[in-house]
Amino acid sequence: MERPMTPDDVVAVIMRRLTEQHRVVPGYVIRDAVEAALRRRFPETPLAELRVPAEVAAELVTGFGDGTTAVEDDSATMPAVLSGEETGRLLAGLGLAVHVAAFNLDRDRLHVAQILNGSAAVLVALGAASRAAHADGTSAVLLSPATLRTVRTTMIGVLQGVRTRGWQAEHLDPVATTTMFTDILTMLGAVP
Repeated sequence: MERPMTPDDVVAVIMRRLTEQHRVVPGYVIRDAVEAALRRRFPETPLAELRVPAEVAAELVTGFGDGTTAVEDDSATMPAVLSGEETGRLLAGLGLAVHVAAFNLDRDRLHVAQILNGSAAVLVALGAASRAAHADGTSAVLLSPATLRTVRTTMIGVLQGVRTRGWQAEHLDPVATTTMFTDILTMLGAVP
């Protein structure tokens, strides 16, 4: 990165880095974040005309593409066992999380994308775990520690959106909405 780059070039390099790290992030999320950073840095220059200096491009690539994520060792951790009722509550909470996030896509795309991505990952895991429970003839749904972390992150993200990021949720009862997410977090806190 010794020459100036277009914003699209910067996004492409970040996306390659993330792919090499096996991190899945929608392209529009990276594009929005890069464009927001460049608008703050170069407010007078239209993005279509901007050539990002090499040192700024390197800073953005490092900041967005080299984020370290601590990988927790779950090998000694047992999966959580959820009852049918708890699984239903979790499904309802994830559905509400998607609903609230979708209504705020135009306000906070990056945060919403994280909520939607986390919800989708958990719904896939929950569906697979439910099918496995059914195949075994039991109602006990087993969820990995990683899935539980994703649920917690997703629920906390929605609560932050509603409480501190100005998310719109007027079409819902705010007390009931907050209570649902809080109850799910409490339920998951009690699960080993």
